[in-house]
Amino acid sequence: MKSDDFLYEKIYSFYKQLIETGKLSQGTKLPSIRRCAQIHQVSKTTVEQAYINLCDDGYLLPKSQSGYYVSYKGRQREESRAVKRDENTGFASDYASTGVDSTVFDLSLWTKYVKNALKYADRLKDYGIPQGERELREQIANYTSSTRNCVCDETNIVIGAGVQTLLNILCALISDREKSIYFNDAAYKQGTAVFNDRGYKITENAQNASILYISPSHAGNMGDIISVSRRHSLVEYARKNGKLIIEDDYDSEFRELNRPMPSLQSLDSENVVYLGTFSKMLLPSLRISYMILPRTLTQRYSEIGRLYNQTVSIPDQIALKSYINDGRLSLQIKKARKLYTLKSKTLTDALTDNFGGRVKIEKTATPLYVRCTLKSGISLNELCRRLKNSPQPMRIIPVKEKEGELTVAFSVSAVKAENIEPDIKRMAEILL
Repeated sequence: MKSDDFLYEKIYSFYKQLIETGKLSQGTKLPSIRRCAQIHQVSKTTVEQAYINLCDDGYLLPKSQSGYYVSYKGRQREESRAVKRDENTGFASDYASTGVDSTVFDLSLWTKYVKNALKYADRLKDYGIPQGERELREQIANYTSSTRNCVCDETNIVIGAGVQTLLNILCALISDREKSIYFNDAAYKQGTAVFNDRGYKITENAQNASILYISPSHAGNMGDIISVSRRHSLVEYARKNGKLIIEDDYDSEFRELNRPMPSLQSLDSENVVYLGTFSKMLLPSLRISYMILPRTLTQRYSEIGRLYNQTVSIPDQIALKSYINDGRLSLQIKKARKLYTLKSKTLTDALTDNFGGRVKIEKTATPLYVRCTLKSGISLNELCRRLKNSPQPMRIIPVKEKEGELTVAFSVSAVKAENIEPDIKRMAEILL
């Protein structure tokens, strides 16, 4: 670089071009200021000025104690094939995914909240509170108390970047317990992985476990809901037998019931650890989850909690606090429910139109899933194989089969609404 040039403009132009051409994709972390200064042989002040300008122009997003990330969606590379497949699953339409529909979330609105949070300059100079920013914990306490009747306040709430992060902290708090755990949904691989790594025995029998991991609003791979009577029985059984319940209240916001089911935590706040996440309500990439601890574990956390750094950036916490306080979260949930209900109806209508009397639709407790029984002469494995190998690969949830009948389910949360009708039409052609 020439000495008579504005060096920070050179750095700015260099990264701007990489971002706009897609060579640095959205979410990519840039080199630290120190490392970038070494690479380009300039001062750290020069790099910092270039990064600030890139942030001001919307190319980068700073994250406290983490670094600078690309926030601009550059020019997309041309698809080598006509069918666009999900880069994670390889399917054009994945009806087994538990992801979210990105169209339901107003990212530009969220960006405004994050930008406003960046104005809290004094707060951003610190590492933050390990337990989570107090204002966000207060908002979560109010939210869970009003929507799930949880018994809590900000003192027994811990915030973390995802449920796995919180489970690792929880394992340290319950280290004195016998290391055996029962999952009512053994398919939850991320959860079982944490406890496996910690030396826990995963048992299929609740009686043999000291800890019960229960997802009452998503009890299986089709979002089944545990009944009120069963919830009371679980809480009573755990209390009498000295077992700790971990309640993962996943998908509870999207149940379709006239009377909301009580959370297990609301039935016994002294023996239930409550886990909640904003991933399904907002976007999974935001990675903001929370844990409500019983009183005894709150005391234990006060002793060792400072040893665990907060994993959610301060700007994201401040932004979410304001987002909830302004009523945006409630509006977002209503919007999401409406979209998922519409997609479920579209799928149900498509099944009826294409299969007629050969299909029986079953009512589910959430608009996220549609379950049905089809008359067919092929096996479930063969159906899944044909769908996977079709020109536009598709995945569904196989449930069960018997002679002449297949029971399958569809998760509508991550699929595009415009794909539903043609997907079901192709599925009907495959089954003919």
